[in-house]
Amino acid sequence: MKKVLVVIAVLLIGTVAFAQDGPKAEITGFYSYFRFNPENSGTFSSHSLNGGGADISYFFTSMIGIKAEFAGYQSNNVTFTNNISTATASANLFTYNVGPVVKVRAGKFEPFAEALFGGAHSSFYGNLCKQLATCVVNNPSNNAFDFALGGGIDIPLSHSIAIRPAQVDYVLTRFGNGFTSGNQNQSNFRYQAGIQVRF
Repeated sequence: MKKVLVVIAVLLIGTVAFAQDGPKAEITGFYSYFRFNPENSGTFSSHSLNGGGADISYFFTSMIGIKAEFAGYQSNNVTFTNNISTATASANLFTYNVGPVVKVRAGKFEPFAEALFGGAHSSFYGNLCKQLATCVVNNPSNNAFDFALGGGIDIPLSHSIAIRPAQVDYVLTRFGNGFTSGNQNQSNFRYQAGIQVRF
Protein backbone atom coordinates (compact mmCIF):
# COMPACT_ATOMS: atom_id res chain seq x y z
CA MET A 1 0.00 0.00 0.00
CA LYS A 2 2.85 2.37 0.81
CA LYS A 3 4.44 1.66 -2.58
CA VAL A 4 1.18 2.55 -4.32
CA LEU A 5 0.95 5.85 -2.39
CA VAL A 6 4.56 6.68 -3.25
CA VAL A 7 3.92 6.00 -6.98
CA ILE A 8 0.77 8.18 -6.92
CA ALA A 9 2.66 10.99 -5.15
CA VAL A 10 5.49 10.84 -7.70
CA LEU A 11 3.02 10.93 -10.60
CA LEU A 12 1.18 13.91 -9.11
CA ILE A 13 4.41 15.82 -8.51
CA GLY A 14 5.54 15.04 -12.06
CA THR A 15 2.19 16.22 -13.44
CA VAL A 16 2.41 19.50 -11.53
CA ALA A 17 6.00 20.01 -12.67
CA PHE A 18 4.99 19.31 -16.28
CA ALA A 19 2.08 21.71 -16.01
CA GLN A 20 4.47 24.49 -14.97
CA ASP A 21 6.94 23.98 -17.86
CA GLY A 22 7.15 26.75 -20.43
CA PRO A 23 6.34 30.46 -20.25
CA LYS A 24 3.22 31.69 -18.48
CA ALA A 25 2.63 34.62 -20.86
CA GLU A 26 3.43 35.34 -24.50
CA ILE A 27 3.09 38.64 -26.38
CA THR A 28 3.26 38.51 -30.17
CA GLY A 29 3.50 41.40 -32.62
CA PHE A 30 2.56 40.35 -36.14
CA TYR A 31 2.05 41.24 -39.78
CA SER A 32 -1.32 40.07 -41.11
CA TYR A 33 -2.75 39.42 -44.56
CA PHE A 34 -6.55 39.28 -44.74
CA ARG A 35 -8.53 38.08 -47.78
CA PHE A 36 -11.96 39.66 -47.29
CA ASN A 37 -14.97 38.10 -49.04
CA PRO A 38 -17.68 40.78 -48.71
CA GLU A 39 -20.49 38.24 -49.14
CA ASN A 40 -21.20 34.87 -50.67
CA SER A 41 -23.42 35.57 -53.70
CA GLY A 42 -20.77 37.13 -55.94
CA THR A 43 -22.32 40.63 -55.92
CA PHE A 44 -19.16 42.05 -54.34
CA SER A 45 -15.68 40.96 -55.35
CA SER A 46 -13.16 39.74 -52.79
CA HIS A 47 -10.17 41.93 -51.98
CA SER A 48 -6.94 41.77 -50.01
CA LEU A 49 -6.04 43.79 -46.93
CA ASN A 50 -2.63 44.14 -45.28
CA GLY A 51 -2.11 45.15 -41.67
CA GLY A 52 -0.83 44.06 -38.32
CA GLY A 53 -1.53 43.82 -34.64
CA ALA A 54 -0.66 42.08 -31.41
CA ASP A 55 -1.91 39.29 -29.19
CA ILE A 56 -1.27 38.23 -25.63
CA SER A 57 -1.69 34.69 -24.32
CA TYR A 58 -1.73 33.55 -20.71
CA PHE A 59 -1.20 29.82 -20.06
CA PHE A 60 -2.79 28.04 -17.12
CA THR A 61 -0.72 24.94 -17.92
CA SER A 62 2.08 24.38 -20.42
CA MET A 63 -0.54 23.59 -23.08
CA ILE A 64 -3.80 25.39 -22.29
CA GLY A 65 -4.28 29.13 -22.20
CA ILE A 66 -6.44 32.08 -23.15
CA LYS A 67 -5.61 34.56 -25.88
CA ALA A 68 -6.65 38.15 -26.62
CA GLU A 69 -5.92 39.56 -30.07
CA PHE A 70 -6.24 42.96 -31.78
CA ALA A 71 -5.56 43.63 -35.48
CA GLY A 72 -6.03 46.49 -37.92
CA TYR A 73 -5.89 46.63 -41.72
CA GLN A 74 -5.29 49.58 -44.02
CA SER A 75 -8.00 51.27 -46.00
CA ASN A 76 -8.40 49.93 -49.51
CA ASN A 77 -10.67 51.22 -52.30
CA VAL A 78 -13.23 48.75 -53.66
CA THR A 79 -15.56 49.44 -56.58
CA PHE A 80 -19.16 48.23 -56.55
CA THR A 81 -21.18 48.12 -59.78
CA ASN A 82 -24.79 47.15 -60.35
CA ASN A 83 -27.31 47.81 -63.15
CA ILE A 84 -28.04 51.30 -61.83
CA SER A 85 -24.80 52.86 -60.63
CA THR A 86 -21.12 52.50 -59.77
CA ALA A 87 -19.48 53.54 -56.51
CA THR A 88 -16.09 53.24 -54.84
CA ALA A 89 -15.67 52.90 -51.08
CA SER A 90 -12.81 52.41 -48.66
CA ALA A 91 -12.60 49.06 -46.89
CA ASN A 92 -10.62 49.30 -43.67
CA LEU A 93 -11.01 46.56 -41.05
CA PHE A 94 -10.36 46.16 -37.32
CA THR A 95 -10.82 42.94 -35.33
CA TYR A 96 -10.74 42.22 -31.59
CA ASN A 97 -11.06 38.68 -30.26
CA VAL A 98 -10.55 36.45 -27.23
CA GLY A 99 -10.68 32.70 -26.73
CA PRO A 100 -8.86 29.47 -25.82
CA VAL A 101 -5.50 28.46 -27.27
CA VAL A 102 -3.85 25.02 -27.06
CA LYS A 103 -0.11 24.70 -27.69
CA VAL A 104 2.13 21.62 -27.89
CA ARG A 105 5.65 22.46 -26.69
CA ALA A 106 7.66 19.94 -28.70
CA GLY A 107 11.22 21.20 -28.42
CA LYS A 108 12.19 23.33 -31.42
CA PHE A 109 8.63 23.59 -32.76
CA GLU A 110 5.45 24.57 -30.93
CA PRO A 111 2.27 24.04 -32.98
CA PHE A 112 -0.90 25.62 -31.61
CA ALA A 113 -4.63 25.81 -32.32
CA GLU A 114 -7.12 28.52 -31.36
CA ALA A 115 -10.80 29.42 -31.42
CA LEU A 116 -11.38 33.15 -30.94
CA PHE A 117 -14.65 35.08 -30.64
CA GLY A 118 -15.25 38.81 -30.73
CA GLY A 119 -16.07 41.66 -33.03
CA ALA A 120 -15.04 43.41 -36.22
CA HIS A 121 -15.38 46.98 -37.42
CA SER A 122 -15.31 48.12 -41.05
CA SER A 123 -16.48 51.30 -42.74
CA PHE A 124 -16.88 49.59 -46.14
CA TYR A 125 -20.66 49.11 -46.22
CA GLY A 126 -21.32 52.42 -44.49
CA ASN A 127 -19.15 54.36 -46.94
CA LEU A 128 -20.77 52.58 -49.88
CA CYS A 129 -24.21 53.32 -48.48
CA LYS A 130 -23.53 57.07 -48.48
CA GLN A 131 -23.08 56.96 -52.26
CA LEU A 132 -26.01 54.74 -53.25
CA ALA A 133 -29.71 55.30 -52.70
CA THR A 134 -30.35 51.59 -52.00
CA CYS A 135 -29.38 52.06 -48.34
CA VAL A 136 -32.09 54.54 -47.41
CA VAL A 137 -34.23 51.77 -45.92
CA ASN A 138 -31.55 49.28 -44.84
CA ASN A 139 -28.67 51.19 -43.27
CA PRO A 140 -25.74 48.76 -42.80
CA SER A 141 -23.84 48.41 -39.55
CA ASN A 142 -20.11 49.13 -39.34
CA ASN A 143 -19.80 46.60 -36.48
CA ALA A 144 -20.20 42.83 -36.64
CA PHE A 145 -19.66 39.56 -34.81
CA ASP A 146 -16.59 37.60 -35.85
CA PHE A 147 -15.12 34.17 -35.17
CA ALA A 148 -11.61 32.90 -35.96
CA LEU A 149 -10.63 29.23 -36.07
CA GLY A 150 -7.15 28.03 -36.97
CA GLY A 151 -3.61 27.66 -35.74
CA GLY A 152 0.05 27.97 -36.51
CA ILE A 153 3.53 27.30 -35.25
CA ASP A 154 6.00 29.13 -32.99
CA ILE A 155 9.75 28.50 -33.04
CA PRO A 156 11.61 29.37 -29.80
CA LEU A 157 14.95 31.13 -30.34
CA SER A 158 15.70 31.50 -26.63
CA HIS A 159 13.89 31.33 -23.30
CA SER A 160 12.27 34.72 -23.91
CA ILE A 161 12.08 35.13 -27.72
CA ALA A 162 10.31 33.14 -30.44
CA ILE A 163 9.31 33.68 -34.05
CA ARG A 164 5.96 32.82 -35.63
CA PRO A 165 6.57 31.95 -39.30
CA ALA A 166 2.94 31.07 -39.99
CA GLN A 167 -0.52 31.27 -38.53
CA VAL A 168 -3.54 30.52 -40.74
CA ASP A 169 -7.16 31.15 -39.75
CA TYR A 170 -10.64 30.91 -41.17
CA VAL A 171 -12.44 34.09 -40.08
CA LEU A 172 -16.23 34.39 -40.20
CA THR A 173 -17.71 37.89 -40.06
CA ARG A 174 -21.37 38.94 -40.13
CA PHE A 175 -21.65 42.43 -41.60
CA GLY A 176 -25.26 43.06 -42.56
CA ASN A 177 -25.79 45.37 -45.53
CA GLY A 178 -28.49 46.91 -47.67
CA PHE A 179 -27.18 45.59 -50.98
CA THR A 180 -27.72 41.84 -50.80
CA SER A 181 -30.44 39.61 -49.38
CA GLY A 182 -30.16 36.23 -47.71
CA ASN A 183 -26.88 35.10 -46.19
CA GLN A 184 -25.01 38.02 -44.60
CA ASN A 185 -21.96 35.95 -43.57
CA GLN A 186 -18.49 36.60 -44.96
CA SER A 187 -16.04 33.67 -45.08
CA ASN A 188 -12.53 35.10 -44.95
CA PHE A 189 -8.93 33.87 -44.94
CA ARG A 190 -6.16 35.25 -42.71
CA TYR A 191 -2.38 34.71 -42.55
CA GLN A 192 -0.11 36.07 -39.80
CA ALA A 193 3.61 36.02 -39.01
CA GLY A 194 5.53 37.80 -36.27
CA ILE A 195 7.90 37.95 -33.29
CA GLN A 196 7.05 36.81 -29.78
CA VAL A 197 8.28 37.83 -26.33
CA ARG A 198 7.82 35.32 -23.49
CA PHE A 199 7.65 35.67 -19.71
